Amino acid sequence: MKLGKGVGLVLVVVTSLVLASLLVGVVIQRDQSITPNDEFFTVSITDPPVINPDTWTLRVDGLIDLPMNLSYGQVISLNNITEKAELRCVTGPSATAYYTGVTLPDFMRLIGVKEGAEEMVFYCADSDGQESYSTSLTMEELNREDVLLAWRMNNETLPVNQGFPLKLVVPGDWGYKWAKWIVRISVIDYDYVGYWESKGWADDASISPITDWVTHSILLSIAAILGGIAALTGLRNSKSQGISTKVPEILPRRYHRYLSTAYYALLLLVFVVWATVTFDSRGAVFYTFHGRIALITIVFSIIGIITSMPLLTGSDRWRSLHFVTNVGGYLLLLITIVLGVVLALG
Repeated sequence: MKLGKGVGLVLVVVTSLVLASLLVGVVIQRDQSITPNDEFFTVSITDPPVINPDTWTLRVDGLIDLPMNLSYGQVISLNNITEKAELRCVTGPSATAYYTGVTLPDFMRLIGVKEGAEEMVFYCADSDGQESYSTSLTMEELNREDVLLAWRMNNETLPVNQGFPLKLVVPGDWGYKWAKWIVRISVIDYDYVGYWESKGWADDASISPITDWVTHSILLSIAAILGGIAALTGLRNSKSQGISTKVPEILPRRYHRYLSTAYYALLLLVFVVWATVTFDSRGAVFYTFHGRIALITIVFSIIGIITSMPLLTGSDRWRSLHFVTNVGGYLLLLITIVLGVVLALG
């Protein structure tokens, strides 16, 4: 009797806390307020390189009319604009700043891109100052007026950990396209495969409602609500009069089947879409702890679905296993959502 009552209360309380934390996370994630430079998150595969602006040059070559080596002074003297842009990392964190730099259309007019060009490749320095990281943009992306080669951030010189002396700003694309510490730009006539792209990540890094983590987080939160209520209605189906009477009467037992079906359907749908999109855009699915927990959640839920079949015919053969796997899967779902929020908040 005490177990049934306690589980019900825990499910309600934990669900409320998860949904509240998710709401806070979404609000903060979507908040377009400016993040100070010293509070801006950093993600990189190497330590920031030490670059001397007095000796640094930007090499520009490939299918262009004017191959050149631009000094830092020449770069920051180019026609420029300042725009507000949000940087979003595939692992969750995001932040917004004002960036100042030359637009890619203006830059292409300066260097004279030749006919037949398909992409522009951005090569970046590693901690030793040599070329290491690289990525590319298509001509369609390069013609966007909001794509910048930036050298200032929030009206200050671009910080070292944010890509000094030159950073690519691509609003609407995931952060791995925002190349930092650029030392060379080359215009080519073929499909270039960059650092992360060579590891299976999508060449098209644009953020869409389907690939956006916020979408599946909201849907999983709705599933969590359905699952919590379904669990309480399930307790009303208990053969123990002591347990069933502890559940509020506003949750009739006849709703259990419908709520459970909706919970399972939404959970499995979100998981399948997430796994498909993740594999397509990252070349893998369960490469993070967060993804592995999601997989275990689905396994528990599938067992819960299977063990529900005998109960529909009045058999009690798997009732205990049904209860354990469903509660376990539900708690894992809550953990998955919390982990997602933590990742989003950096």
